Amino acid sequence: MTYSSKLKKRSRSSTRAYASAPTRTRTGSAGGRSTWLILVFLLLLMLAAVWRWYEGRSSAQPDTANLSVLAGQATVTRADAGTELALAAGHSASLQRGDAVQTSAEGSAKLTLSGGETLELQGATRVSVLELYREPVTRALVAVFALHEGKTVSRVRHGMFQGMRYEIEMNTATVKARGTAFRCDALANDHAYVLVYDGTVDVSMGQQAVTLQPGQALDIWLGQTLTPQDTGLAVPGGPPEPTAPEIASTATYTEREKTLFVPATTPTRLGDLPATPTDGELYTVQKGDTLYSIARKFGLSLEDVWNANKDVLPRPELIRAGQVLRIPR
Repeated sequence: MTYSSKLKKRSRSSTRAYASAPTRTRTGSAGGRSTWLILVFLLLLMLAAVWRWYEGRSSAQPDTANLSVLAGQATVTRADAGTELALAAGHSASLQRGDAVQTSAEGSAKLTLSGGETLELQGATRVSVLELYREPVTRALVAVFALHEGKTVSRVRHGMFQGMRYEIEMNTATVKARGTAFRCDALANDHAYVLVYDGTVDVSMGQQAVTLQPGQALDIWLGQTLTPQDTGLAVPGGPPEPTAPEIASTATYTEREKTLFVPATTPTRLGDLPATPTDGELYTVQKGDTLYSIARKFGLSLEDVWNANKDVLPRPELIRAGQVLRIPR
């Protein structure tokens, strides 16, 4: 075979090999394009799902709270209809932004938020719901109340690091909770009282701002300096939560029993009977008084006055006008 023949044979072999190569290349390229198309399609589906999720959380979500009447009566004023709803002990209602509740003089109620936080209302207390919603995206709870008058105890179980906002606004000051249990009293237009049982609370009045630690209290007077006081009343988790009182059965007497057993008169409220001083004097609680202000009036500590009256005052926040207390020497 001549040299030219060998070259022609190699040329024909190379041509056949080259002719078959494009078929393999086209097959590999088509498979790669299909894989990329599938990946792009899946990515678009994921983006669409994320967008729908974000779109559903891009606006605030209105929330509600449940009001339970524990004693006496409570009146709910609806913001949307301007109507009033009277509730007796054992009944409940749902509250939303703009609604207000007023307890009777001998009443008590509890407002429970969707996150488990509670606001306990004592007698003659009026509260309005200023804000009640879930934040966009994070769905953190925002609850802002206006305390017009009366006494409340708040229990905030979730900390501020979770994005929650819980505030009570009064005429004198604004109280912001950070995972805490605290008492807040609106005593007059220019007078308020805040006591922290657990956690921390930020209190602001105008340009002044202080942070209260467990056991600290503020006797707030409009325009005066905010000065925290130690009370020794730090209580982990706060004082015992109120419960609906049990209704006792009414005893009756036969004609003969009436001559044998004279029914005793029992006070229906704490402090109805005057306390008998064993060592000290008696003081009748006036409107606007707190246990702390009474203690200061007599140069005593809050704990001294409370210890002398625990038989008629199991919790300091139960103090009321007209009650008779012992003032120890």
